[in-house]
Amino acid sequence: MRKVLFASIFMLCVALSAQTIYAEDLTPQLCKKKAIAAAKLIEAEGAAALEKIKAEDGEFRFADGKGYVWVHNLDNIMLMHPIEPSLEGKGLGDKRDVNGVYLFVAMNEIAEENGAGWVPYSWPKPGEEASSPKASYVVLVEKDGESYVAGSGMYDITGDDIKKMFPDDSVYEE
Repeated sequence: MRKVLFASIFMLCVALSAQTIYAEDLTPQLCKKKAIAAAKLIEAEGAAALEKIKAEDGEFRFADGKGYVWVHNLDNIMLMHPIEPSLEGKGLGDKRDVNGVYLFVAMNEIAEENGAGWVPYSWPKPGEEASSPKASYVVLVEKDGESYVAGSGMYDITGDDIKKMFPDDSVYEE
């Protein structure tokens, strides 16, 4: 009985330590990496990639569920959003932050002008009313005559933070 108990405790410790080792922190670097990876998948598979990007247990839901990739198009239509599927098919060109930044218009502008880049804005965290600083990295992909913009972002980071971390990246400014 002791051997079984010891073996069970040992296996539990191994599993917990492995989980700790492989847990990813949500960082701007990770958001950028995931948006680029999603864009490459779309480039390879077109619209069929959207279901893979949306998969709850897939690589595009990361950092213990805090990070994810969404996809919209240059007409500001949300094509796929894993956290808020009710946005899918809806026009988002009128979505503004508290500072008046038209989020998706800005994302499309930087993507069209540079192929990819960062858009800093303010947005309420889930469950909160007050806005917090947020920045999203977006990548433009053209496939089968369609345009896709893959993006991922995180809270509590400003445009100035992004400029320091990624001095060679394009950052949207009004």
